[in-house]
Amino acid sequence: MRYVITLLITLLFWQNLCGQITLQGQLKDKDGETLPGINILVYLPDSKLMIAFAVSDAEGRFQTKVNSKADSLDIELSSVQFSKLHRRIANSSQSLQFELEYDTKQLESFTVKASAIERRGDTLSYLVSSFAGKEDRAIEDVLRKMPGIEIEDNGNILYQGLPLLKFYVEGLDLMKGRYGVISKNLPHGTVSTVEIMENHQPIRILEKRVISQQASLNLKLKRDITTTGTAQLGIGLSPFLWDVKITPMFFTKNFQVVTSYQTNNSGKDVSQQLRIMTLEDFIHNADRPSANPDMLSIQAASLPGIDQKRYLDNKIHLLNFNGLLRMNKDFQLRTNLYYITDNQRQQASMQRTLFTPIDTLTFNEIIDNRFNDKYLQAEFSLSRNVEKNYLNNDLKIQSRWDKQMGAVFTDGNDIAQSLKNPLKSISNELRSVNPVGKHLVEFQSYISYDNSPHRLEVVPGQFEGVLNQDEPYEKVLQQIDLTRFFADHSASFGFAWNRFSFTPRLGIAFRKQTFESNILTTQQNEVSEVGAGFSNNLDARHTQAYFQSEVEYKHGTFSINAKLPLSWQRVNLNDVISESGQNLERFLFDPSLSLNYKFHNFWTVRASWTYANRLGDIDRVHYGYILKNYRNLSRNAAPLSETSRHNFISFLSYRNPITSFFNSISYLYSINQSNLMFSNLIQLDGTTILQASKLPNTSYSHSLNVQSSKYFAEAKSTLSFRASYNRNEGKSLINETLFNTTTQFSNFSPSLNVHVTEWFNTEYELDATYIQTFIEKELRSKISILRHKFNSFAFPTKNQTFSLSAEYCKLQGTHNFFADLLYRYTLTKKKIDLELRWNNIFNTKNYTSYQAYAFMVSESTYLLRPSQVFMSVRFSF
Repeated sequence: MRYVITLLITLLFWQNLCGQITLQGQLKDKDGETLPGINILVYLPDSKLMIAFAVSDAEGRFQTKVNSKADSLDIELSSVQFSKLHRRIANSSQSLQFELEYDTKQLESFTVKASAIERRGDTLSYLVSSFAGKEDRAIEDVLRKMPGIEIEDNGNILYQGLPLLKFYVEGLDLMKGRYGVISKNLPHGTVSTVEIMENHQPIRILEKRVISQQASLNLKLKRDITTTGTAQLGIGLSPFLWDVKITPMFFTKNFQVVTSYQTNNSGKDVSQQLRIMTLEDFIHNADRPSANPDMLSIQAASLPGIDQKRYLDNKIHLLNFNGLLRMNKDFQLRTNLYYITDNQRQQASMQRTLFTPIDTLTFNEIIDNRFNDKYLQAEFSLSRNVEKNYLNNDLKIQSRWDKQMGAVFTDGNDIAQSLKNPLKSISNELRSVNPVGKHLVEFQSYISYDNSPHRLEVVPGQFEGVLNQDEPYEKVLQQIDLTRFFADHSASFGFAWNRFSFTPRLGIAFRKQTFESNILTTQQNEVSEVGAGFSNNLDARHTQAYFQSEVEYKHGTFSINAKLPLSWQRVNLNDVISESGQNLERFLFDPSLSLNYKFHNFWTVRASWTYANRLGDIDRVHYGYILKNYRNLSRNAAPLSETSRHNFISFLSYRNPITSFFNSISYLYSINQSNLMFSNLIQLDGTTILQASKLPNTSYSHSLNVQSSKYFAEAKSTLSFRASYNRNEGKSLINETLFNTTTQFSNFSPSLNVHVTEWFNTEYELDATYIQTFIEKELRSKISILRHKFNSFAFPTKNQTFSLSAEYCKLQGTHNFFADLLYRYTLTKKKIDLELRWNNIFNTKNYTSYQAYAFMVSESTYLLRPSQVFMSVRFSF
């Protein structure tokens, strides 16, 4: 499969590259004045099949690529102000000159209707009024209906199946990737257009020098000075419920402020609005220490795949301030403050089924957990982003005070868990780009420091055979203290020659951390340490010197990029208690090659290959045992892991803003090689002793994803389709038995948003998932999940809305049906909504979900929120 797809895309690419011609020219009127904004449409001769198009720029010039075997082409020039012009031309690269005549029509009456989607260069503009319905309130509601744009359940916005690079309001990046506060609270009536900026380069000095393949989103507001936002006060029962929020916003060209206070106990996790969701931040954090090194945990159930409001038992308070000031034409100062306190309760039963070639093991648990998370973060940024140079400095300060408590009932045993895992961290990132003659010099610096002491207590004590000489005991306490320092500094020099650009980069990264831990047992009020084998006092250092060279070639809409990073890495590990350690030095070469080609104005093809070598994360090295949770005792005393990975990626997209038709297909094939494998020793009570073993192994993964969406302007309706297939192959080591494992995931999800009449809208989505688990090529488990979602909106009068939402789920023979009702009365002039909502009408009490892993299937049955009635008042201002 992988070779067929890659070969098909490669042949398609070369065929179009070789048979392509370029049409260019200029448009003028009879007085010689240049004409911008004229549509140039290219058709096959005597056909209505359009194969290319362009729009003239400010100087009346245009250029487009054409790939056709026909001897001739029909070209049409179209504009409201001018008479249409048709001409047949030879199918060859040429420069054309056209003179258009003004066309004045005498009309008794006429209606001018703007296009729902327009394209200008690499920017697509979606007209919000063309997609908004009477039921919509926030801009996110409207984004869901736009073809090519997808909103995930957590609020993440995707374009053509990929995350955004940046999220702007009036060209300013106020939220730094945490755009959920705006997308979920900004009234859509304040937004005129949604701009998708393809191939967006956010650093202005690099715009014509460094190619970007990612897309960003920009919200264009209707007014230059916009004061807006939302406020809501809601109460309900039973028990007593509340949902309160106020989110005022102020936007101008030079000053923006968004503040928000939100609190509820109605099942809305508003903390997700503060998640970083843009691609730029994920890329920057890829080679840095993990932000939250959660090394210990209490046993929790996997989250079900249904709407969060149906199962989340919470009490949350969120306070957020975001401000951006453009101090002059060049400098911007941004401040982002976040505070969250969240209490959640999780009640579920779990069944774990573990497969080996000779046995099937099943374990049952009943879980009752309480989570108390407190989180404070401050970010301060100073930036200068102009055509002459670039400067950005980000300072982040973070503190967490998380506590978790849980009770587990398994095989007649009651187990209590208690965890404290606070975190304090500070980091600073500096980046500057400056011209030196005709070249560019870039400096980057990143420094971080964090400390995270963890404390896990389990009653009664576990792993008696290992920790207490086979004798039962009262309590076990795991203590951990992790302190980390990381610095990464680099400099690069960029220059160009003809169509080539070269960017060599030289840098050094250093990471130092100390890791201390011990396990204490309590018996009859006597506390004792287990022993040296269950303690750690590890000093770890990872030094890296690297030279990265990047070469890029660009010609028209074709580009090819090669990266050739070479690094010398040294890892020093020394544990004082066990007198163990290792010193490792490696020279690593991680080349990559990618190409990108646009043709026929609508098509884009990409292909890439990467080969990456990685040394293991020193966070995971511990020579003494650690009690990670009540059922997992782990030790990693093997040599540091060394992995290598080959990734082959193919991507093909077709997006036509004229017909509002967007499509993409991507395929990923990955080969992963590692020198280590983790051995799972499963005990009779379901607990696991996990150890790293020096055992080379290879795993393979395939991933195929397809997205398609079409907007029908006359019907104001959107038809969408998503499908995916994933296959993972590898080896597992369970109870000293080594065997092959394979898991397959298939998903099929069409959806439809229909504007039936002026007084009735409806939405429907089908989500079908099929999961298979194979052990030594023998099918051991198959799971089918089928979900139907239906929403209908009726508008009996201009200011009244009735809504019925229904969801039917079928999982492994179990059936769940959910239904919600909403009545909304709107005071139109005052922009006030009065709402009465009834959630979970049929009082569905439980929901069962399934997760599949390499050698295990987990079944979780959640206790759901009861039937609830809500009354609320919502303001838009």
